[in-house]
Amino acid sequence: MTKGENEYVWLDGMLLKEEHLVKLAMNVGNYAQSEHYLFALLAHGVVYGKQEMIEKVNEVRDFYGVPKIPMAGNEVSRDCGRQGESLDDKARAIFRKMSIDERKEILRSSLSLLRTNHHLFIYARHWLGVFLVIRDRLEGDSLKMKDFIGYANDIMPLDWPITLKMGLNTYKNFGREIDFNDKGEAYYDMENCPQKELCDTLWDIIKQMILTTV
Repeated sequence: MTKGENEYVWLDGMLLKEEHLVKLAMNVGNYAQSEHYLFALLAHGVVYGKQEMIEKVNEVRDFYGVPKIPMAGNEVSRDCGRQGESLDDKARAIFRKMSIDERKEILRSSLSLLRTNHHLFIYARHWLGVFLVIRDRLEGDSLKMKDFIGYANDIMPLDWPITLKMGLNTYKNFGREIDFNDKGEAYYDMENCPQKELCDTLWDIIKQMILTTV
């Protein structure tokens, strides 16, 4: 990247000014279509560590009457700045101070980026990877597999394909994908994590999404 190129956002093979994408998002007429532009802005913010991208996305969300992505307050930032604390721990601490709606909005935006920018979520069974990341990185044992169908439906983006929705049959197949010796292990401690690339990528997206709200 040459100097100043981080001011341009990559979209479908083109580099566009951030303000141009905001205008395009507002001009399409509905929020579902605007998400194509918003995902590009969010990805740009994650790559370059530009927190102001969240503000630009929120400007569009507010325009369409959609709840804004939460911006963590100064109290949370101070709590997460302890010396020696890892970025994983910081992200988890911020997430746990958020409201339920704020948590779901972060996850919804992260799933959109996962599917549109990384093309790793191509089958409904990939909800298993999502479950493992949320359980092992964020929610802990409070998130049970039997309750995940409702949870998944709550965090699905508006434009999520019907073929990729979480259902009872998807849930029933979860147990078959994890090796017997890995059952009960966190996904990052498994010898054979069934969806390792998806898990690692999704956690990177969620973590940076959380940290850029501080």
